Amino acid sequence: MRSLKIISVVTLILLFLFPILGLFTVSQSIGAELKDPVKLTFASQPLGGSWYVYASSIAQMLRKVFPKDSLIDVIPQSGGIGNPLLISQGKADFGISNSVTNKWAFDGSYFFKGKQVKNIRGLIGGLDVVYGVVILREDFIKETGLDTIEKIVSKKHPARFICKPPGSITPVFAEILLSEYGIKFADFKAWGGSSTFTTSEAITAALRDGRADFMIDLVPAGQPAVSELAMTTNVRFIPLMDKERTKLNEAGFESVVMAPNLFKRQQNELQTVTPGVTIICSENLPEELAYVITKTVCEGKEELSKRYSSLKNFDPSQAWKTEKIGLPLHPGAIKYYKEKGWMK
Repeated sequence: MRSLKIISVVTLILLFLFPILGLFTVSQSIGAELKDPVKLTFASQPLGGSWYVYASSIAQMLRKVFPKDSLIDVIPQSGGIGNPLLISQGKADFGISNSVTNKWAFDGSYFFKGKQVKNIRGLIGGLDVVYGVVILREDFIKETGLDTIEKIVSKKHPARFICKPPGSITPVFAEILLSEYGIKFADFKAWGGSSTFTTSEAITAALRDGRADFMIDLVPAGQPAVSELAMTTNVRFIPLMDKERTKLNEAGFESVVMAPNLFKRQQNELQTVTPGVTIICSENLPEELAYVITKTVCEGKEELSKRYSSLKNFDPSQAWKTEKIGLPLHPGAIKYYKEKGWMK
Protein backbone atom coordinates (compact mmCIF):
# COMPACT_ATOMS: atom_id res chain seq x y z
CA MET A 1 0.00 0.00 0.00
CA ARG A 2 2.82 2.39 0.91
CA SER A 3 4.57 1.68 -2.39
CA LEU A 4 1.32 2.35 -4.27
CA LYS A 5 1.01 5.73 -2.54
CA ILE A 6 4.60 6.61 -3.49
CA ILE A 7 3.94 5.63 -7.12
CA SER A 8 0.77 7.73 -7.14
CA VAL A 9 2.60 10.79 -5.79
CA VAL A 10 5.40 10.38 -8.35
CA THR A 11 2.81 10.01 -11.10
CA LEU A 12 1.06 13.22 -10.05
CA ILE A 13 4.38 15.08 -9.96
CA LEU A 14 5.25 13.86 -13.45
CA LEU A 15 1.81 14.79 -14.78
CA PHE A 16 2.27 18.29 -13.34
CA LEU A 17 5.76 18.67 -14.75
CA PHE A 18 5.11 17.14 -18.17
CA PRO A 19 3.71 20.28 -19.86
CA ILE A 20 6.60 22.37 -18.54
CA LEU A 21 9.20 19.79 -19.55
CA GLY A 22 7.49 19.43 -22.92
CA LEU A 23 7.70 23.15 -23.63
CA PHE A 24 11.34 23.20 -22.65
CA THR A 25 12.10 20.23 -24.91
CA VAL A 26 10.35 21.81 -27.90
CA SER A 27 12.20 25.10 -27.52
CA GLN A 28 15.55 23.38 -27.22
CA SER A 29 14.93 20.82 -29.96
CA ILE A 30 14.81 23.40 -32.77
CA GLY A 31 18.60 23.36 -33.01
CA ALA A 32 19.11 19.83 -31.69
CA GLU A 33 20.78 18.59 -34.88
CA LEU A 34 23.49 21.27 -34.57
CA LYS A 35 26.42 19.97 -32.52
CA ASP A 36 29.22 22.50 -33.04
CA PRO A 37 29.26 26.28 -32.45
CA VAL A 38 27.99 28.30 -35.40
CA LYS A 39 29.52 31.51 -36.80
CA LEU A 40 27.28 33.43 -39.19
CA THR A 41 27.07 36.91 -40.68
CA PHE A 42 23.58 38.40 -41.01
CA ALA A 43 23.14 41.28 -43.52
CA SER A 44 20.54 43.91 -42.58
CA GLN A 45 20.67 47.67 -43.28
CA PRO A 46 22.20 50.79 -41.66
CA LEU A 47 21.55 51.61 -38.01
CA GLY A 48 18.16 53.21 -37.46
CA GLY A 49 16.46 51.15 -40.13
CA SER A 50 13.74 48.64 -39.28
CA TRP A 51 15.68 45.76 -40.85
CA TYR A 52 18.60 46.23 -38.47
CA VAL A 53 16.19 46.02 -35.53
CA TYR A 54 14.51 42.91 -36.97
CA ALA A 55 17.86 41.25 -37.66
CA SER A 56 19.11 41.95 -34.15
CA SER A 57 16.00 40.34 -32.62
CA ILE A 58 16.19 37.32 -34.94
CA ALA A 59 19.88 36.92 -34.08
CA GLN A 60 18.95 36.83 -30.37
CA MET A 61 16.37 34.13 -31.07
CA LEU A 62 18.91 32.07 -33.00
CA ARG A 63 21.54 32.34 -30.26
CA LYS A 64 19.08 30.63 -27.91
CA VAL A 65 18.83 27.54 -30.10
CA PHE A 66 22.34 27.39 -31.57
CA PRO A 67 25.07 25.49 -29.70
CA LYS A 68 26.97 27.30 -26.95
CA ASP A 69 29.64 29.81 -28.10
CA SER A 70 27.87 30.40 -31.45
CA LEU A 71 28.28 33.88 -32.95
CA ILE A 72 25.92 35.85 -35.22
CA ASP A 73 27.29 39.15 -36.50
CA VAL A 74 24.58 41.56 -37.72
CA ILE A 75 26.00 43.83 -40.46
CA PRO A 76 24.52 47.37 -40.28
CA GLN A 77 24.93 48.28 -43.96
CA SER A 78 23.53 47.82 -47.45
CA GLY A 79 19.87 46.76 -47.80
CA GLY A 80 17.53 45.27 -50.40
CA ILE A 81 19.83 45.88 -53.35
CA GLY A 82 23.18 45.35 -51.65
CA ASN A 83 22.38 42.27 -49.54
CA PRO A 84 21.97 39.79 -52.42
CA LEU A 85 25.41 40.89 -53.63
CA LEU A 86 26.97 40.61 -50.15
CA ILE A 87 25.63 37.08 -49.83
CA SER A 88 26.64 36.17 -53.36
CA GLN A 89 30.19 37.39 -52.72
CA GLY A 90 30.49 35.42 -49.46
CA LYS A 91 30.55 38.58 -47.31
CA ALA A 92 27.36 37.47 -45.51
CA ASP A 93 25.80 34.06 -44.94
CA PHE A 94 22.19 35.20 -44.86
CA GLY A 95 20.28 38.45 -44.74
CA ILE A 96 17.09 40.43 -45.16
CA SER A 97 16.17 41.48 -48.67
CA ASN A 98 13.20 42.28 -50.93
CA SER A 99 11.42 39.70 -53.05
CA VAL A 100 11.58 42.07 -56.02
CA THR A 101 15.34 42.69 -55.71
CA ASN A 102 15.85 38.94 -55.22
CA LYS A 103 14.13 38.41 -58.56
CA TRP A 104 16.16 41.16 -60.24
CA ALA A 105 19.39 39.70 -58.87
CA PHE A 106 18.56 36.14 -59.94
CA ASP A 107 17.38 37.26 -63.40
CA GLY A 108 20.11 39.89 -63.89
CA SER A 109 17.63 42.71 -64.53
CA TYR A 110 17.22 46.37 -63.54
CA PHE A 111 19.95 47.29 -61.02
CA PHE A 112 21.59 43.88 -61.54
CA LYS A 113 22.14 44.07 -65.30
CA GLY A 114 25.57 42.56 -65.84
CA LYS A 115 25.64 41.40 -62.20
CA GLN A 116 23.40 38.32 -62.38
CA VAL A 117 23.40 36.47 -59.05
CA LYS A 118 22.56 32.76 -59.21
CA ASN A 119 24.07 31.47 -55.95
CA ILE A 120 21.44 32.85 -53.54
CA ARG A 121 18.41 31.00 -52.19
CA GLY A 122 15.23 31.84 -50.29
CA LEU A 123 14.42 30.99 -46.70
CA ILE A 124 11.38 33.08 -45.71
CA GLY A 125 9.01 35.33 -47.65
CA GLY A 126 6.38 37.85 -46.57
CA LEU A 127 8.20 38.77 -43.37
CA ASP A 128 6.93 42.35 -43.50
CA VAL A 129 4.86 44.54 -45.81
CA VAL A 130 6.57 47.67 -47.11
CA TYR A 131 4.27 50.08 -48.93
CA GLY A 132 4.98 52.26 -51.92
CA VAL A 133 3.90 55.80 -51.06
CA VAL A 134 3.55 59.01 -53.04
CA ILE A 135 3.16 62.01 -50.74
CA LEU A 136 2.41 65.59 -51.85
CA ARG A 137 2.33 68.78 -49.79
CA GLU A 138 -1.23 70.11 -49.54
CA ASP A 139 0.08 73.65 -50.17
CA PHE A 140 1.53 72.45 -53.48
CA ILE A 141 -1.80 70.89 -54.48
CA LYS A 142 -3.68 74.07 -53.48
CA GLU A 143 -1.31 76.34 -55.42
CA THR A 144 -1.12 74.23 -58.61
CA GLY A 145 -4.23 72.04 -58.70
CA LEU A 146 -1.92 69.10 -59.43
CA ASP A 147 -2.70 66.15 -57.19
CA THR A 148 -1.17 63.23 -59.13
CA ILE A 149 2.13 62.43 -60.80
CA GLU A 150 0.30 62.17 -64.12
CA LYS A 151 -0.96 65.75 -63.83
CA ILE A 152 2.48 67.06 -62.83
CA VAL A 153 4.04 65.35 -65.86
CA SER A 154 1.32 66.40 -68.32
CA LYS A 155 1.88 70.06 -67.36
CA LYS A 156 5.68 69.65 -67.22
CA HIS A 157 5.39 71.51 -63.95
CA PRO A 158 8.66 72.56 -62.26
CA ALA A 159 7.99 70.38 -59.23
CA ARG A 160 10.65 69.77 -56.60
CA PHE A 161 10.92 66.01 -56.22
CA ILE A 162 12.76 64.38 -53.30
CA CYS A 163 13.73 60.77 -52.67
CA LYS A 164 16.20 58.48 -50.88
CA PRO A 165 19.65 58.20 -52.48
CA PRO A 166 20.77 55.63 -55.08
CA GLY A 167 21.92 52.35 -53.56
CA SER A 168 18.57 51.65 -51.94
CA ILE A 169 15.57 50.18 -53.73
CA THR A 170 13.50 53.36 -53.39
CA PRO A 171 15.04 55.33 -56.31
CA VAL A 172 14.60 52.26 -58.56
CA PHE A 173 10.95 52.04 -57.49
CA ALA A 174 10.52 55.76 -58.26
CA GLU A 175 12.31 55.41 -61.60
CA ILE A 176 10.00 52.57 -62.71
CA LEU A 177 6.93 54.51 -61.56
CA LEU A 178 7.99 57.63 -63.48
CA SER A 179 8.85 55.57 -66.56
CA GLU A 180 5.12 54.91 -67.02
CA TYR A 181 4.99 58.55 -68.16
CA GLY A 182 8.19 58.40 -70.19
CA ILE A 183 10.19 60.67 -67.89
CA LYS A 184 13.34 60.47 -65.78
CA PHE A 185 14.49 62.29 -62.64
CA ALA A 186 16.40 64.86 -64.72
CA ASP A 187 13.21 66.03 -66.40
CA PHE A 188 12.04 67.82 -63.25
CA LYS A 189 15.19 69.93 -63.35
CA ALA A 190 14.77 70.52 -67.10
CA TRP A 191 11.29 71.90 -66.39
CA GLY A 192 12.70 74.30 -63.79
CA GLY A 193 12.17 72.11 -60.73
CA SER A 194 14.60 69.71 -59.06
CA SER A 195 15.35 66.13 -58.07
CA THR A 196 17.04 65.70 -54.70
CA PHE A 197 18.30 62.46 -53.14
CA THR A 198 18.94 62.41 -49.42
CA THR A 199 18.18 60.71 -46.09
CA SER A 200 14.72 60.06 -44.66
CA GLU A 201 15.24 62.72 -41.98
CA ALA A 202 16.32 65.32 -44.56
CA ILE A 203 13.32 64.48 -46.76
CA THR A 204 10.96 65.12 -43.84
CA ALA A 205 12.65 68.45 -43.07
CA ALA A 206 12.56 69.59 -46.73
CA LEU A 207 8.85 68.89 -47.13
CA ARG A 208 8.04 70.42 -43.75
CA ASP A 209 9.99 73.59 -44.59
CA GLY A 210 8.52 73.91 -48.08
CA ARG A 211 11.78 73.16 -49.90
CA ALA A 212 10.29 70.14 -51.69
CA ASP A 213 6.85 69.45 -53.19
CA PHE A 214 6.48 65.69 -53.29
CA MET A 215 8.24 62.46 -52.40
CA ILE A 216 8.19 58.80 -53.42
CA ASP A 217 9.23 56.16 -50.89
CA LEU A 218 8.90 52.57 -49.71
CA VAL A 219 8.02 52.37 -46.01
CA PRO A 220 6.57 49.96 -43.44
CA ALA A 221 3.56 51.00 -41.35
CA GLY A 222 4.56 53.62 -38.79
CA GLN A 223 7.98 54.33 -40.32
CA PRO A 224 9.43 57.09 -38.05
CA ALA A 225 10.41 59.69 -40.67
CA VAL A 226 7.09 59.50 -42.54
CA SER A 227 5.19 59.43 -39.23
CA GLU A 228 6.96 62.65 -38.19
CA LEU A 229 6.23 64.20 -41.59
CA ALA A 230 2.53 63.36 -41.36
CA MET A 231 2.32 64.79 -37.82
CA THR A 232 4.17 68.04 -38.57
CA THR A 233 3.19 68.86 -42.17
CA ASN A 234 -0.09 69.04 -44.06
CA VAL A 235 0.49 66.32 -46.66
CA ARG A 236 -1.62 64.01 -48.80
CA PHE A 237 -1.00 60.31 -49.44
CA ILE A 238 -2.16 59.46 -52.97
CA PRO A 239 -2.97 55.98 -54.32
CA LEU A 240 -1.16 54.47 -57.28
CA MET A 241 -3.23 54.43 -60.46
CA ASP A 242 -4.05 51.13 -62.20
CA LYS A 243 -1.54 51.72 -64.99
CA GLU A 244 1.17 52.66 -62.46
CA ARG A 245 0.61 49.44 -60.51
CA THR A 246 0.60 47.40 -63.72
CA LYS A 247 3.98 48.86 -64.67
CA LEU A 248 5.35 48.01 -61.24
CA ASN A 249 3.77 44.52 -61.30
CA GLU A 250 5.68 43.84 -64.51
CA ALA A 251 8.88 44.67 -62.65
CA GLY A 252 8.06 42.22 -59.85
CA PHE A 253 6.25 44.39 -57.29
CA GLU A 254 3.14 42.86 -55.71
CA SER A 255 -0.13 44.83 -55.54
CA VAL A 256 -1.42 45.41 -52.01
CA VAL A 257 -3.91 47.63 -50.22
CA MET A 258 -2.57 50.01 -47.60
CA ALA A 259 -5.08 50.06 -44.72
CA PRO A 260 -6.37 53.44 -43.45
CA ASN A 261 -4.65 55.30 -40.63
CA LEU A 262 -1.23 53.67 -40.82
CA PHE A 263 -0.06 57.29 -40.71
CA LYS A 264 -1.74 60.51 -39.62
CA ARG A 265 -3.64 62.22 -42.49
CA GLN A 266 -3.81 58.88 -44.33
CA GLN A 267 -7.50 58.35 -43.64
CA ASN A 268 -8.44 56.19 -46.64
CA GLU A 269 -7.15 52.87 -47.85
CA LEU A 270 -4.71 53.18 -50.73
CA GLN A 271 -4.08 50.94 -53.71
CA THR A 272 -0.32 50.49 -53.94
CA VAL A 273 2.46 47.89 -54.27
CA THR A 274 5.05 46.22 -52.09
CA PRO A 275 8.57 44.96 -52.87
CA GLY A 276 8.15 42.21 -50.26
CA VAL A 277 10.50 41.55 -47.32
CA THR A 278 12.36 38.26 -47.18
CA ILE A 279 15.21 36.37 -45.56
CA ILE A 280 17.63 34.85 -48.06
CA CYS A 281 20.92 32.98 -47.84
CA SER A 282 23.83 31.58 -49.79
CA GLU A 283 23.22 28.33 -51.64
CA ASN A 284 26.29 27.06 -49.74
CA LEU A 285 24.65 27.48 -46.32
CA PRO A 286 24.51 23.98 -44.79
CA GLU A 287 21.05 22.42 -44.98
CA GLU A 288 20.73 21.97 -41.23
CA LEU A 289 21.49 25.67 -40.63
CA ALA A 290 18.98 26.80 -43.25
CA TYR A 291 16.39 24.51 -41.63
CA VAL A 292 17.02 25.86 -38.11
CA ILE A 293 16.95 29.51 -39.22
CA THR A 294 13.68 28.98 -41.10
CA LYS A 295 12.08 27.07 -38.24
CA THR A 296 13.22 29.52 -35.56
CA VAL A 297 11.83 32.57 -37.36
CA CYS A 298 8.57 30.91 -38.41
CA GLU A 299 7.91 29.46 -34.97
CA GLY A 300 8.97 32.72 -33.33
CA LYS A 301 6.30 34.69 -35.20
CA GLU A 302 4.34 35.49 -32.03
CA GLU A 303 7.42 36.74 -30.20
CA LEU A 304 8.44 38.91 -33.15
CA SER A 305 4.96 40.37 -33.67
CA LYS A 306 4.71 41.26 -29.98
CA ARG A 307 7.92 43.26 -30.29
CA TYR A 308 7.11 44.80 -33.68
CA SER A 309 3.51 45.41 -34.70
CA SER A 310 4.66 45.79 -38.33
CA LEU A 311 5.36 42.02 -38.35
CA LYS A 312 1.90 40.99 -37.17
CA ASN A 313 0.81 40.14 -40.72
CA PHE A 314 3.69 37.70 -41.25
CA ASP A 315 2.11 34.35 -42.15
CA PRO A 316 4.63 31.46 -41.91
CA SER A 317 2.26 29.12 -43.77
CA GLN A 318 2.66 31.33 -46.87
CA ALA A 319 6.37 32.09 -46.43
CA TRP A 320 7.52 29.43 -48.92
CA LYS A 321 5.68 30.79 -51.95
CA THR A 322 7.73 31.95 -54.94
CA GLU A 323 5.84 35.23 -55.26
CA LYS A 324 6.71 35.99 -51.64
CA ILE A 325 10.44 35.29 -52.09
CA GLY A 326 11.39 35.77 -55.75
CA LEU A 327 14.01 32.99 -55.53
CA PRO A 328 14.28 29.20 -55.50
CA LEU A 329 14.08 27.92 -51.92
CA HIS A 330 17.08 26.50 -50.06
CA PRO A 331 16.71 22.72 -49.46
CA GLY A 332 16.80 23.34 -45.68
CA ALA A 333 13.81 25.67 -45.96
CA ILE A 334 11.97 23.19 -48.19
CA LYS A 335 12.51 20.52 -45.54
CA TYR A 336 10.84 22.70 -42.88
CA TYR A 337 7.86 23.78 -45.01
CA LYS A 338 7.17 20.20 -46.13
CA GLU A 339 7.53 19.00 -42.55
CA LYS A 340 4.78 21.45 -41.56
CA GLY A 341 2.58 20.31 -44.44
CA TRP A 342 2.42 23.80 -45.96
CA MET A 343 4.41 22.87 -49.04
CA LYS A 344 3.62 19.70 -50.97
